[in-house]
Amino acid sequence: MRLLILLLSLSFAFSLELFPQMANLRSFPRQLEGEKLKSWLSEDSYPKTRLYLGNVPLTEGLMKKLLENANLDAVPQQVDVKYGITLRRADLKLLPTELTVHKGNPEIDYNQYTALDPLTPLAVLHRSKDGRWLYVQSPIMRGWLKVEDVRELNEEEFFRLLDLPFLVVIKPKLKIGGLEYSMSAKIPYLSKEKDRYLVLMPDGSVEWIKGEGVIEGYWQFSEDKAKLLLDSLLGMPYEWGGFYDCSAVVRAFFGVFGIELPRNSSQQATVGRGVERTFNSYQELKELLKTFPPYRTVLYMKGHIMIFGGFEGEDPVIYHAVYAIKRDDGKMVYPKAVVKNLLERDGLTNLYKRIVAVKVY
Repeated sequence: MRLLILLLSLSFAFSLELFPQMANLRSFPRQLEGEKLKSWLSEDSYPKTRLYLGNVPLTEGLMKKLLENANLDAVPQQVDVKYGITLRRADLKLLPTELTVHKGNPEIDYNQYTALDPLTPLAVLHRSKDGRWLYVQSPIMRGWLKVEDVRELNEEEFFRLLDLPFLVVIKPKLKIGGLEYSMSAKIPYLSKEKDRYLVLMPDGSVEWIKGEGVIEGYWQFSEDKAKLLLDSLLGMPYEWGGFYDCSAVVRAFFGVFGIELPRNSSQQATVGRGVERTFNSYQELKELLKTFPPYRTVLYMKGHIMIFGGFEGEDPVIYHAVYAIKRDDGKMVYPKAVVKNLLERDGLTNLYKRIVAVKVY
């Protein structure tokens, strides 16, 4: 167990260095080279295929306008970093627009990076040309937030906030003062009286809450706790880049135990210890899984990641948020939710053909 905990801590420390989209905001530089910021502003792009912006084709002209609004020409030689927090649950975007970018299904929005919980700390780096968006670095990803979703703080206020003790949300969704938090969200608190906490709200006010659906700090891992968390997520709607898509489930689940992971599934698959390989048969995958710990293991295939939940009898169990999946009989099914599957019972043994990594966190 001590060795496993050591491996987990090593993978966490390594992940922050490996993924430049992630950041430890305590040690984030106070000043940033302008050229560095420009490279960040232009580092990501949409898929190279026919796309729509809202309900019209995304033409070169429209794309040029989106890029112009990113305001690269206004980036100074040296950027003074400012600080802030999210005022509410807020959508982090690839480019500064509220319009969806999609292949024909607006539920799959390529402009949507992720949703940040209230009180997420931010390094504020840049403003869009129209003044409606801020380019920020969050702990897990960079992108554009609407100005009205951000409360700017001075440096002293920001670092005082980071030093506060915090509660961790252990429910799929938790509402406090009209704001909604997702699993593993951190909520700073100022004091405690019996089973009540005086928590900080994003607008600077405070509110007393009962300790239901939250814990002080991180949970110590156990299989019982892990199963409880995953079972509580079952049935939650699939939301691309929102509350719970496949990588958001993985990040939220492991975050309760203090394991901070990247946001994207492809990056999550390179963290941890395990194997990166393909499989010649379902039986080969099944035999390998017998050697991996349940609830600490993930299975990755291009574009999708799943949590291994052990075996029920001889049938491997997976938990995942899935929009659509093809069964062994060739039929496409559309759960559009967080589900628990038994590979043999549910006719999903063909997934072995697509799995390219099995990792332990």
